[in-house]
Amino acid sequence: MKAHKGNILDYKTYSYLNVNEVEVEGSEIKGDEQASAAEVFKNYDYGISKEMVEHHDMNSTIAKRYNITCTKDLGVNRLDGDEDEIVTLDFDVAENAHFTGYFASKKTGGYRSALVRIHVKKKAVARLYFVNMDESEVANYLSLGAIVEEGAKLDCYIFHMGDGDETSNVKCYLKGENALGNIQSIYLGKGSQSYDLVYDMIHEGIDTTSNLVVDGALMDNAYKVFKSRIDFLEGSKHSRGNEEEFAILLDSTARSLSVPALLSHEDDVEGNHAASAGKLDQDMLYYFLTRGFDTETAERMIIDAKFAPVIDAVIYEDERKAIYEELERIMGRRHHVAK
Repeated sequence: MKAHKGNILDYKTYSYLNVNEVEVEGSEIKGDEQASAAEVFKNYDYGISKEMVEHHDMNSTIAKRYNITCTKDLGVNRLDGDEDEIVTLDFDVAENAHFTGYFASKKTGGYRSALVRIHVKKKAVARLYFVNMDESEVANYLSLGAIVEEGAKLDCYIFHMGDGDETSNVKCYLKGENALGNIQSIYLGKGSQSYDLVYDMIHEGIDTTSNLVVDGALMDNAYKVFKSRIDFLEGSKHSRGNEEEFAILLDSTARSLSVPALLSHEDDVEGNHAASAGKLDQDMLYYFLTRGFDTETAERMIIDAKFAPVIDAVIYEDERKAIYEELERIMGRRHHVAK
């Protein structure tokens, strides 16, 4: 795969902001596994780029397809070591099926790219967790596409907590009537880390609902671009889309850019968007300081409280504990803050 452009915005903004696209590094990695999308994905756009999706389908090092036909807990699945990995995961959730799965990466080296495709069929329920806690400062990629059918529900939790730069593209299509998509995500940038994140919720069916919450914090020289879209297509009457994105800047050298879009081709829909980026709430910080906490501890407590709703949604106790420990480890880097 040659180097190319990815996460390209369909609705271009000012070029000087450098958010319309991102550079995707080339990869000579070629695994022995092949993958193929379910037929339903053929008419949908998903992934960081078409080149990335094709690379996964032809050259995966790990390719797995999960056909869920009943109530099933896939448990905790881990990726570690320092080998280059191209991982492709396909989930087909049958009508009325229920399933849960947790996928975590804690690599110490090597390239990592993941492609996830999720098809949640009529009245099925899927709950998935994707956790990046890579300890290697290498670029990594996540492409996630989901299609949710009539009366079905998807709960998806994404944790961007690794040490390397991250490029992610998440698209959720609410295809059937009364489909529900809930996506929650947190990120914690440090050093000179950079994020380029795309989160899109696309409403196709009547009376569909989407809830997107992305919370993050940036320290040191970390940089984040967040591009999001709630799109009500023709035929999605009576649908509701909600989006919240909040970024806490722990240092004046950290930078955050957000490019939200709310699009509608219907006249009877409801779209809500809220976004903010700035320093810690000074009143809240003052509250902790006047009660004997130093600034470093106060920061940790405020970040913990902000991230807690997403972390506490992890149903696997040991993994929930590990995420909190990772959060503590990252925040422990902030020994330079005033006491």
